[in-house]
Amino acid sequence: MNLLKAALLLSALVVLSEAGEESGSIDWEKWLECTHIGARASAQILRRTIPAMRVLYQCIDFEPLRDPEFSQLRLLKNIYKFLKLSVYDKQSCLLDPLKGVVNTLEPYVERIDSMHCLDS
Repeated sequence: MNLLKAALLLSALVVLSEAGEESGSIDWEKWLECTHIGARASAQILRRTIPAMRVLYQCIDFEPLRDPEFSQLRLLKNIYKFLKLSVYDKQSCLLDPLKGVVNTLEPYVERIDSMHCLDS
């Protein structure tokens, strides 16, 4: 988790350093608050990804191809089969995880919007 926070911070610093050259000055308090909100939103999404994938997996009744040895081709076939089942055959199974993402992100998006974090 610390690695993720460090990566987010470094990437934000790169973006802001380029933006700071154009605008001349940066409100660092606002920037830190916006970065904190983005990191918390990312953490919430990551925290909810595995349970959402588990629900989707059970809903589409996915049975992966078995291989005693690890094979990248087998992995790609399983991913393709999983996506095909979830997108083409059982679209209703995608709605619950997507609704969960929307509900999870809604307070963060409202806060980012109220703070004008993404305004130029």
